[in-house]
Amino acid sequence: MLFFCFVVVAYPQQDAHLKSLEDKIADNRKLFQERPEQALYDIGKLLNEAEKSGQKNSELNLLANRCEYYYFLRVDFEQMINSALELQKKAITYKNLLYEAKSHKYLSQAYSFNELFEKSLEELELGMKVLSRADAKDSLIILEKANFHTAFANIYNLKKEYFSGIQSLLNSVKEHDKLTESDWKNGTKFMDYANLGGAYLMVNLDSAEYYAQKSISFSTEHEANHNLMFLNYIVLGDVFLKRKKYEEALAYYKKAESIQENKHFINIEKLYNNLIEVYGNLNQSELKEQYEQKLKDLRLTVSENQNKSLRTIIRETGKNSKVQEDTKNNQWIWITGGILILGGLIYFFTSRKKESKFSVSLTQEAYNKLIGLLKENDPSFLLAFEEEFPEFSQKLLKINSDLSNAEIELLAMIKLNLSNKEIAQYKFIQHKTVQNRRHKIRKKINLTSDTDLNKWVENF
Repeated sequence: MLFFCFVVVAYPQQDAHLKSLEDKIADNRKLFQERPEQALYDIGKLLNEAEKSGQKNSELNLLANRCEYYYFLRVDFEQMINSALELQKKAITYKNLLYEAKSHKYLSQAYSFNELFEKSLEELELGMKVLSRADAKDSLIILEKANFHTAFANIYNLKKEYFSGIQSLLNSVKEHDKLTESDWKNGTKFMDYANLGGAYLMVNLDSAEYYAQKSISFSTEHEANHNLMFLNYIVLGDVFLKRKKYEEALAYYKKAESIQENKHFINIEKLYNNLIEVYGNLNQSELKEQYEQKLKDLRLTVSENQNKSLRTIIRETGKNSKVQEDTKNNQWIWITGGILILGGLIYFFTSRKKESKFSVSLTQEAYNKLIGLLKENDPSFLLAFEEEFPEFSQKLLKINSDLSNAEIELLAMIKLNLSNKEIAQYKFIQHKTVQNRRHKIRKKINLTSDTDLNKWVENF
């Protein structure tokens, strides 16, 4: 269960122009609830206005909003990482500790998304150090410290360290107690109780139900469609599901589904899984199948964006990073590239010494060139491959014109006799993702179950 942070944007309004720009930013936040793609597009124009008018706080605010939009709207962590790094650079230039800390929080979320939990915790620690240099009595700093404790709770929850997560949320409550503004303080109770309800779900069902209901009691009319209300309904649905009261669980899950405000993909995935379980227990097979398809579509989108963001992580921040032991599928990211290439070459030449499986026209020099392009993740790989295997793509597209470039590229790598493990290494994706893509390709080219894809490509 993903816990949510309290978002407050407030700045002294120094003149009419600044107030006008802040109004536009506020309108953009509202637009994100109704037409998110338009809101994301409009941020670019607002950023230009902020830069030209020299409104640094507004510029940083917009950059932070862009990070959040990518996080919730597109699950696009590659763009989120780039935006977070841009925010960090600007915040340091403008000597703004609040937004410098926020940039670390956004990077932490990207690492967490890719299951790099230790790296995620490191970014949160860095952000907390930045906040420790700021004015401890500033309400925005207090709120951001509380947000960081909530972010820590998310990581601990993903690591299944539930009591550590609860303690982090209690630390968030302590920060909120320091607020002097009554409206803000009351608003944080709605959030704190919702988060505690989610945290207790894996520890004590009665406590989870208590805190979720407590959160609802503190909600206002405009918070009826808030993502925290979504969290409350999910928690209550889970409580009744675990008690095997399926009709009650379904009622809360449907309430959660009706929430229109931003819902993170982790929680949507959980909702779909639980609806599948509920409909299964209620013997409603048609509805169960509908949500199974929705879940597949969601996971495909997430998987594609995870692969993109992994490449960005390596390019931007991988040189000095350490991965925790639990993330075994990602350990190769931090291994020296030369070792991977050397291992691949050794495997290639030793396992294929007796029999060459690719065209005799492919020289060692040409092979090394293609592997080098893969190593650099160079988009010209497929063009270079086509020089060695003319009309490879055209022949495939004649079989199925819906084959994507990524699928043709994977088939080209199979043509080079690269194993699934090697393909995963070169393309910065998980081994399971390669298997899934192979399965999709088999369907598209209508291979029978008894036909080996590698043999088929070898003779293609």
